[in-house]
Amino acid sequence: MLIISGVLLALAISTWWFQRVAFAPSADTDATHAILGDIDIRAELATIIASADAPALGQSPTQLKEFIEQIVSLEAGSALLTEVVADAHARLIGDRDQTVSISGPVQVTVVRDERVAEMPAVTVPVQEVGALAAIDTLAGWTSLVCGVLGLFALLAGAIMRPERGEATFALAVGFGSLAGLLIVFGYLVPLLVLPALSESTWMGIFPELANHDRTITLVLAVVSAAIAVGVLFATGGARQRRQSSSTPLSLGRYREQHRWSR
Repeated sequence: MLIISGVLLALAISTWWFQRVAFAPSADTDATHAILGDIDIRAELATIIASADAPALGQSPTQLKEFIEQIVSLEAGSALLTEVVADAHARLIGDRDQTVSISGPVQVTVVRDERVAEMPAVTVPVQEVGALAAIDTLAGWTSLVCGVLGLFALLAGAIMRPERGEATFALAVGFGSLAGLLIVFGYLVPLLVLPALSESTWMGIFPELANHDRTITLVLAVVSAAIAVGVLFATGGARQRRQSSSTPLSLGRYREQHRWSR
């Protein structure tokens, strides 16, 4: 029961982390800068703004597009589009029903020209991907159900009064499972699996977010694996010490003494 509890709790934590990495739209500058690191997403936003504003500015759409891409590729420039990118992310995963648009004031900050202040908002063509909404819902329920079942299994295992070695082995299995599942759900699935679900340009969000949180994911996985290995070594060492202390006279010496006594 303790081993089952450890695996269930590891699955609950890893799916929660998966949701945090891939399905948590945020108007955070760092996250936006990471997402705009995707060339196709950055180019699409620049093309939309340039196509709308170039006539009013008397510029070539191509030249304006290149200028916008240079601006938003910088961290300070990407901060100008945090709300737009967060709305597009929410729309993609089914958390937003309204269309995504770029208002006139936002266009002003991007193109650096007040002449576009009165321009109408331009729409960003982001459509919901149904499979993503289903995966998000499934991950949420998995985290909740596995967490509850894991706690019940932990309680049941504790009531059975396991030996110390059994409890520590189950703890090692739990942390070992957590290390592997964090890498799978926190990095590999957003990096490789989710982008394959649709050909939308905005599916590039997930690999960028996976790489953005990669360091934290790997650190958590390495720490979990280190705890698992440490617990196993500590358990093995304690078991050997108990066995040696419980055998005061070796069997070979006993036989030798018994033969001389005849």
